[in-house]
Amino acid sequence: MRFEAIIGHEKIGAKLRAGVQNGRVAHAQLFNGPEGSGTLALALAYARYLHCQEPTPQDACGTCISCKQYDSLQHPDLHWSFPFFKKESSDQSTTQPFQNAWRERVLADPYFGLEEWLSAIGADKKQLFISVQEALELNRKLGLKSFQGGWKVLILWLPETMRVDTANKMLKLIEEPTQNTVMLFVSEQASQLLATIRSRVQMIQVARLSDEQAAVGMHQRYGIDEDQAEQRAHVTEGNIAAAMRMQHAGGAEVERDLFIAWMRSCYAQETPAVVALADDFAKPGREAMKRFLLYALHMVRQCIVGNYGAQSLVRLTVPERKFAEKFAPFIHHGNAIEIQQLLENAHHDIAGNVNGKLVFLDLSARVSLLLRKPA
Repeated sequence: MRFEAIIGHEKIGAKLRAGVQNGRVAHAQLFNGPEGSGTLALALAYARYLHCQEPTPQDACGTCISCKQYDSLQHPDLHWSFPFFKKESSDQSTTQPFQNAWRERVLADPYFGLEEWLSAIGADKKQLFISVQEALELNRKLGLKSFQGGWKVLILWLPETMRVDTANKMLKLIEEPTQNTVMLFVSEQASQLLATIRSRVQMIQVARLSDEQAAVGMHQRYGIDEDQAEQRAHVTEGNIAAAMRMQHAGGAEVERDLFIAWMRSCYAQETPAVVALADDFAKPGREAMKRFLLYALHMVRQCIVGNYGAQSLVRLTVPERKFAEKFAPFIHHGNAIEIQQLLENAHHDIAGNVNGKLVFLDLSARVSLLLRKPA
């Protein structure tokens, strides 16, 4: 990944390159931006630029030994860390067993989200994290001399999945960096990081792509038809990862159908149907349950937007819009805030490992009453 291949964010790229050219490279930097905005792509292009032996003012050269190593993500001074789960066959809880899968995923396309990574490692029913052992291993790696005599670069994806004890270990590494070490943290929710970490890194805020930028990028990068790219970009609010998920017919349709069936059953107060849907909700695992609840929040908010007549701001596919036109009147000022709060609480409970079926059944009973609440 070079800067020229990044969708949008030309100003951020120019600022990063200028810092390298002027010798102003912070040892700890945090790329924070929503899923599909290109944070990982930016960090990777920046790392390549740091290691490039013949960089130009505009980009890495693409032809030197370091650039060739980056083409296969095999540069010896580039280190990766990311959320994972401990394999039963592994003695230590580190990313080592997943490094090859990670390289393949990034090489395939750096515009991906947690859902694609879960699928790549077959972890749909597992909760991912970054362990203390991983932090200690990173400390060891970064304490060694660089192989090629230049920068040692760590790219750590989704640092918000670090546990508190892990974050404290990383904090020590940030406060006492080894020579010629650059740590690039790539986050989607920097607010979830320890305040002590946020205060010790250089923040690089990456805004979401505009619908136009995302559409043009998808057309040029993936060859998607212009009209279809515009529709995908509009529905996903410029989220390249989500747009490509839709393009490949991933889990979006499953979530949509489950949400529609759920809302109909809740309103009709069909308890047997709700109980049956609880199995569909819990079966895929914790991360899938969390994604569905976020999708439900999205649908509720879009109904609110539609109710206030801002149809140009509604981000829904054609099937979703058809359902929302009939469902939106049941989401109003008398229940909208309460429904949103219930969904957010349910998401928090699932993240805390509460039984998914129980959460869903309790949520359904409460939503059922609120849907019948007068405006």
